[in-house]
Amino acid sequence: YYCKILNKKKKMKKVLYSLLAVSIIFASCKKEEDEVVAPVAPSIVGTWSPTSAEVNYSASMGGMILMDTSYTTTSSDPEWEFTDVKFTADGQMIMDGDTIQYSYSGNVLTTTEDGETETNTCTVTSTDMVVILNDTEEEDGMTLTSNVTINHTRQ
Repeated sequence: YYCKILNKKKKMKKVLYSLLAVSIIFASCKKEEDEVVAPVAPSIVGTWSPTSAEVNYSASMGGMILMDTSYTTTSSDPEWEFTDVKFTADGQMIMDGDTIQYSYSGNVLTTTEDGETETNTCTVTSTDMVVILNDTEEEDGMTLTSNVTINHTRQ
């Protein structure tokens, strides 16, 4: 009777040692590092068609305003310059055949192209997107400022 119990204990020990060895092997395997990808908000993913743009340009020199113009243009205007933009779930923004990296978080759209990063205010709902582009440049003592608000609808 004791021999049977001893044999069972030996078998049990072998099973326990095997389980222990297997668990140690799995625990010691290093998990491969996943590539870190910038967060992409699912709300922006899709194709967006621009519908209108509010454009403001100004130029000043030494505090004197040389030019200040504002206008609104729509997709039905002959000189319309804006095209559809597509945002993919893997952080790609495709526009005019060009693909650049983007991330969208907290109403900030960040794009990176050719090593240059640009941030713009961007508000997205289920059907509408508004992107605000602001730029100020100094050139030959002149300050050039442009503010463009582009309204889009989801396709």
